[in-house]
Amino acid sequence: METAKGKTREEIINRLADRIDSFEKYTQPHSRLIAALATRLARRFGLAAPDIAAISEAAMLHDIGLWAMSPAYHPQPRPLSFEARLDLWRHPVIGEQQMVKRDAGRHAQLLVRWHHEWWNGSGYPDSLAFEDIPIAARIIRAVELYAALVADRPYRLAFSEKQAFEAVESSAGIECDPYVVKALLALLEELRDATSEQVGTEALNVPLAREPDASAGSAHVFEGTDRQAEPIQTGAPPAPEHEPASSSDNLLAQTPERSDDATQVSAPSLFEHREQQPSQQSVNETLAGDRGSPAPIQDHTPRIPPSLDLLLSRAQTADASVLDSRWRGWSGSRYNKKPLLGFQASVLRQIEFHSIAIPSWSEARLDWYLKTWGKVIYANDPRAWASTIARARVEPAEPLSEETIARVLHDVYVPGVKLANPDLGRWFGETDAWWMDNLRRNVEGLEDPRARAQGLTIGLHTGDYALSFNEETRELRRPLTTVFWRIAGRDLSGAAGHPQNRSFNLPVEEFIRQARADLLFLSVPSSHTDRAGPEARSEWRETWVTGSAENIKTAAPPQSKQSYLASIDRMLRSASNFRTWAIEYQEPGLASAQDIHDLIKEYRAVKATYSKDVTEVVGGLRSYIVVGERSTR
Repeated sequence: METAKGKTREEIINRLADRIDSFEKYTQPHSRLIAALATRLARRFGLAAPDIAAISEAAMLHDIGLWAMSPAYHPQPRPLSFEARLDLWRHPVIGEQQMVKRDAGRHAQLLVRWHHEWWNGSGYPDSLAFEDIPIAARIIRAVELYAALVADRPYRLAFSEKQAFEAVESSAGIECDPYVVKALLALLEELRDATSEQVGTEALNVPLAREPDASAGSAHVFEGTDRQAEPIQTGAPPAPEHEPASSSDNLLAQTPERSDDATQVSAPSLFEHREQQPSQQSVNETLAGDRGSPAPIQDHTPRIPPSLDLLLSRAQTADASVLDSRWRGWSGSRYNKKPLLGFQASVLRQIEFHSIAIPSWSEARLDWYLKTWGKVIYANDPRAWASTIARARVEPAEPLSEETIARVLHDVYVPGVKLANPDLGRWFGETDAWWMDNLRRNVEGLEDPRARAQGLTIGLHTGDYALSFNEETRELRRPLTTVFWRIAGRDLSGAAGHPQNRSFNLPVEEFIRQARADLLFLSVPSSHTDRAGPEARSEWRETWVTGSAENIKTAAPPQSKQSYLASIDRMLRSASNFRTWAIEYQEPGLASAQDIHDLIKEYRAVKATYSKDVTEVVGGLRSYIVVGERSTR
């Protein structure tokens, strides 16, 4: 296919990718390497040709958002403030918008949006986790991690090949899907073997076999790819993801504009709209942009950097493993309730409110934005594990000290006479079950309830880590104590939060009746019974936090459209005390978005409706947020 200027689309993409690499000061073909490796993995995984094409295009232009945004802080060799990080996290969203402007397919657009999502849910912009992340985005995430680590950056030297392998290994179960990591490492070893035959192993300075970790410490010289935040600075809130970045020092104090991520639709034409064309904006942070993380161990001996050009050449050759059935064990996505943090934040940024009540808390870090904006947060969830996370994230508290962490990890591997919570054996092996049981006991010994909530939250994420591995990927696992320390060390609390922030563990309707806030942000319960991502982990989490599976109380889901709408109607009738509503709904479901819209109109005038469509990928839904206001007459 030729363009009006006679150049093929492939030529245009290649030139733009090289321009982006140059902007980011890569001296090697960074984007082309990512595209070549990601394409090889996608073929090994048996993905269809259109999906492979989308992966290739998204990999080439993954940082188009950062290039378009060109933030003033990007080339500076220093840690970023938390506000600057919030601003930086807009770049995948802006990248998605840039891909729309360049007529990229919807699949490629979403892969650019999600190329910084982490397996454990701590990525951005949407805090997707586990199987909620499309397999193609998981592939790009792992490949970008490797490609960025082996390149020099303005704020650090390249990792050696051995260090890069260790870092990618240690990312499994935290940043990257363990299965994808295993497949990537196998592919890299094959390519290294092939390149070493051409130029010699010594010239490449690439070990043919990875050496075992010398110690727990050396295994974790790399703590992720996000730059460590400096102490939070008070002042103007950060610009939401849809605002253009300023090149001035005060780049976070811009006047908010209408969200380009959240497509607004006027109420009468709610279901006859087209996606709004995004404005020209952008962003990018390569995976290796970890300015504040511990630097790789340097031996200060002369070494010849690995030839990425040769590696790229080998990766771009025909893939003989296309029909290799060994790599078809990856986990796919299913329909699930997949909140989009970036979409939520961009809509809420446009609503005037001082305090917000959230009846059903999500693991997505909406608190990062709300606290930075100076809002009072009342968070609730009827599930014990979710309300525990809400307390840890919302209520003001100091991070756990090293002394406290050491206390809760004391003797966690020592088995007792019997498990206090024998139900843990349903999910964990014997050693892990004892570890989780002892950790729960130690955390309960903390006097401060907010410290207990933080300890339990880190424990939940550590348990999720343990459950991310199977027999195929077990070799990549790290000791749970090491992982607990690592998760605790990189937890980003952001702004301190308002002193009146509170969390609750009440039934949703009871919380709505009791809460007093300007804004109600109600995420309507999903009618899907199929669960993936964090929702699929709810049972073990509730069992661990409450102490027994017998303490879990689950209501039967509605079995008809009528009963489903009746349950939502009860919630809305209880919410007359709120000035403004922001009601989030996802379809398909038992009811349509039009049904929910009509129901809201019975109680409130609808001021605006926003939508975000991610139905192009497996498990994706169309999200709506309907904003209604109480009449002032």
